[in-house]
Amino acid sequence: MKDRYELFSCRYSKLLILLLLFSGICAGCLGQDPLESRVEKLVKSLGDEDQNISYASSNALVDIGEPAVDPLIKALKDDDPQVRSLAARILGEIGDQKASGPLIEVLDDPSPEVRMNAASSLGWLGDSEAVEPLIELLKDENETVVICAVCALGALKDPRAVEPLCEVLNRDDYSERWEIVLALGEIGDSRAVDPLLDLLDDKDLGSTAASTIGNFKSEEVLKKLTKFMHSGNPTTRVNVVVAFDSLQDPASIPYLIEMLNDKTPEVRREAAYALGFFKESEEIAQTEIPLIDALGDSEPEVQEAAAHSLGRIESKDSIPYLEELLQAKNQNVQIAAVVALGNIGDPGAVDSLIALLGDDSWLVRKSIVDSLVEIGDQRAVDPFISSLGDENFRVRQSAADGLGELGDQRAVEPLLKALETERERDVRAAEVRALGELEGPEAVEGLHRISTDMEEYSYVRTAAEVALKKIEKVEEANSSSTS
Repeated sequence: MKDRYELFSCRYSKLLILLLLFSGICAGCLGQDPLESRVEKLVKSLGDEDQNISYASSNALVDIGEPAVDPLIKALKDDDPQVRSLAARILGEIGDQKASGPLIEVLDDPSPEVRMNAASSLGWLGDSEAVEPLIELLKDENETVVICAVCALGALKDPRAVEPLCEVLNRDDYSERWEIVLALGEIGDSRAVDPLLDLLDDKDLGSTAASTIGNFKSEEVLKKLTKFMHSGNPTTRVNVVVAFDSLQDPASIPYLIEMLNDKTPEVRREAAYALGFFKESEEIAQTEIPLIDALGDSEPEVQEAAAHSLGRIESKDSIPYLEELLQAKNQNVQIAAVVALGNIGDPGAVDSLIALLGDDSWLVRKSIVDSLVEIGDQRAVDPFISSLGDENFRVRQSAADGLGELGDQRAVEPLLKALETERERDVRAAEVRALGELEGPEAVEGLHRISTDMEEYSYVRTAAEVALKKIEKVEEANSSSTS
């Protein structure tokens, strides 16, 4: 389906709307209600063979809203299935509750498109009277219709739908089972827990089922999950960790720590990742040492996950171990350690990070610059100035932004000099923004020059103008406060 802006950019749809508006005005001249006349014409246009016209009419009716509801309800009985289908969809988008009954009536329409749109609209309208008819629609021969009914039942969140949805979940002829899993999660009835647990060994659906289990946080659910921790199927164990992660229950911490020793690297990785989301002091007291130990795992993917988690919990005790990983052969591990040190924000890591700015990988260098900005130590100023000449434009851009963040006047002259040779638009804009942050006479003079240079990128000129206005406001505020 086309987006609205695409539809109205079409010359045919524009012409149609203009004609309809004109005809509405004429109808008014004849004593008829112009809006009523316009709605009538738009409804008729829903059946146009040109989809640009039919969909433009559809969008116009949505914009009209409540005055179009009765004509659209009438259109649900039109001979043209395209008109009926679009009318069913529009009624849902308008959201008037009186459309619910008529939409229920067309759930047995011979056209699958009508049944699909009617089901979807009933989900949007939220009328509980639609639950039983939608449950009946789960038996439809068209799978797309069934999907729409499933989604609608999920939106309605009515417990009556749980068992019928679970029956469809076990049907061999139904392929889009993940929609049912999501719908069961939306409904949130505990009867769905066991069917979801039974899917933990499913390679295609297990992860979705595990994430959905997070909607059923309880001591009983946690207890049931622990029974799957020692399954012989690695997929099941991975999905148990995903479920623990989704539950975010501190009671799962000991189980996640235990799974850091699982024989399958993917299980250990997911456990290390999940532990990073427990940030209360009493939780960190349990997780910090096991995560630091995981930095020594034989698998880089586990080391990477542990580093990210230690960064999230801002573990200062992990800094020496993370600094060791800065020399790791695996680039992803290096970057994870860099990012973690930035998140921890301890100035003690600054020298180690600066020492790595000569790394061959621009991704590593950029990550270091970003982390040094997070730490905010002035020792990074000179390295950032040097990085304005980096061979990779992304590193230069981050360095320029960083100099603005650090706010050291030593950077003004190097930034102005870099602008003399820099060719990348986004880097130039970053350098201009930095000058705006640093302020001062030299910076202002440079910004004025850039803002009036017609050979400059318009984007960069605009950045210079914005920076100058910001400086002017600050100066005005300071002047008024001292007067």
